[in-house]
Amino acid sequence: MPASGLQRRRELQDMVRGLLAAEQDGYLPQIQEKEGLDFKEEAGRRIRGQLEPGQSQNQVAATKLADEVACFANTKGGGVLILGVEDKTGRILGTALDEEWLRQAVHKAVDVAPSIAAHTVGGQRVLAIYVAESPTVVEDTSDRIRWRVADRCVPVDRSEWWIHRQEALNVDVMAAESSTMPSAITSGSWKILKDQFAKDGEPLDERQALQRLGVLRGEYLSIAGELLLTPAGRTLVELTTFDLPGGQVTNRLLPDADQSLLDQLETIQTALDIANDHMTLEQGFTHRSIRRVPRSAAREAILNGLIHRDWDSQEPTEVRWFDLDSMLEVRSPGAFTGGVTSENILAERHARYPALADAFRALGLVEKEGLGVDRMYQAMIVLGHRIPHIVETAGPHVETTLVGGEPVRSVVEFVDAIRPTERQRDPRLAWILDHLFHHAFIDVPRAGRILHRDPQGAEVALRVATQTSVNGASLLVPYDDVWVLSPTARELVAHLKMVDPIRKFFRYGSTDPQDLRKTVDEWLASHSSMSTKDLAELGGVSRNTAQKVLNELEGLSVERVGSGRSTAYKKITGEL
Repeated sequence: MPASGLQRRRELQDMVRGLLAAEQDGYLPQIQEKEGLDFKEEAGRRIRGQLEPGQSQNQVAATKLADEVACFANTKGGGVLILGVEDKTGRILGTALDEEWLRQAVHKAVDVAPSIAAHTVGGQRVLAIYVAESPTVVEDTSDRIRWRVADRCVPVDRSEWWIHRQEALNVDVMAAESSTMPSAITSGSWKILKDQFAKDGEPLDERQALQRLGVLRGEYLSIAGELLLTPAGRTLVELTTFDLPGGQVTNRLLPDADQSLLDQLETIQTALDIANDHMTLEQGFTHRSIRRVPRSAAREAILNGLIHRDWDSQEPTEVRWFDLDSMLEVRSPGAFTGGVTSENILAERHARYPALADAFRALGLVEKEGLGVDRMYQAMIVLGHRIPHIVETAGPHVETTLVGGEPVRSVVEFVDAIRPTERQRDPRLAWILDHLFHHAFIDVPRAGRILHRDPQGAEVALRVATQTSVNGASLLVPYDDVWVLSPTARELVAHLKMVDPIRKFFRYGSTDPQDLRKTVDEWLASHSSMSTKDLAELGGVSRNTAQKVLNELEGLSVERVGSGRSTAYKKITGEL
């Protein structure tokens, strides 16, 4: 049985070192591929049989390698792929692919980020691509599920994969076999299943549908399948509507106990769609119909409250709608798990029940693990709504709050002006914009905190923003060691400060001394000093106005240092 975790990685590294050390005259002698080891020549380099010079980026090779990485990720113990070696002969051909580019390309393709190490052997550079065993099913770029058997990748269906997964780990109770047969599946669940899979244009019989879902264990359903598709015997999710927080209950919906979880979800979603009705947003001669809370965000909040809840608890997941406030709350039993907190929920990914989460994903109800929360935030921000509030409360419970209402037209128009249009749907850009609608600047540490990313991830997001445009001009421009909205972008949002006196859009772009003082405080929290030019640039005001504000703060919160053109202001420290 293969080892796991760090022990398995050390075994693979030792194996690679031994193989490479045996090089003779440009060949690796007696190579033998097996379940955890594969050799690959870089695809796309041969033209009419001639090996062409390598490049640092090769999308053809990345796609083929991504498929192999997905296969290894589905295999017990994972494995290692040595790139730059002809698999039949052991001849070392080398590769010039950049490790970081390749890692990101593979991750983008199959949502697995392998560890890649470069080695020089026989004067050639080869890459050792280490792939850890995945806790969930990984589909390749052709939506196939494959794993390694001996020296090759072979197809496997979801159900068989989960059976082996359960036998190997014995931790996910949802992956275990139940005592319930498919004949117990409700008619409503069958309809939802068939309708969902029919969208792919592939007719499936009942057994094929269950295999596609990954919930079949021989002649029985898995625990996840039993929960998802058969009569629950109790209410699993309920909807209560109020006129306002602390006000009167206007309606309460308890789905029938003989409905499955999938049936109950559909019942609640249909009722919520009626309460969360449409508003009309007028833009010139056009009209857009938009729900008070974006449907995608509301649905994601409910799905998270079902997929990640503690199913040992008998409490239902509670969905609450507050009509006058256009506010949705979802409260689910159980605490955060797997190191997830309110502070890192956008970065950390963990499924309490991987088999259940995978079944929802196979149905197409949720995106790849973790991306749904990103989309929830993005859907709210681009309409000018507050970001979702997701916290752990006593009980323990996890509560998600979405506050919608009338979209902020100026924000919608601003987002519509973003090019390329794909960036309008980029959650990273949405978070950066939300910050700059309320703060004069952003830097790498602030971007990291907002995005729940490390410095490298924050820098990438800021680079994306600088390469994005609005009305033909850059969205963000650098200033000193920070980034600010470009003059063109500022013109688009200048009138936002009159939109919402509570949220205070773009208040820093004001001559109000109180708003400018806030910018001074934020700047000096991360910089040693501030000049008149700094405040004028950040606040979009004249130097005279900036100088006046700084002079008024002198002796109160800042002190003047230097003179003439080198005059600056530092934060007063050591105050009682």
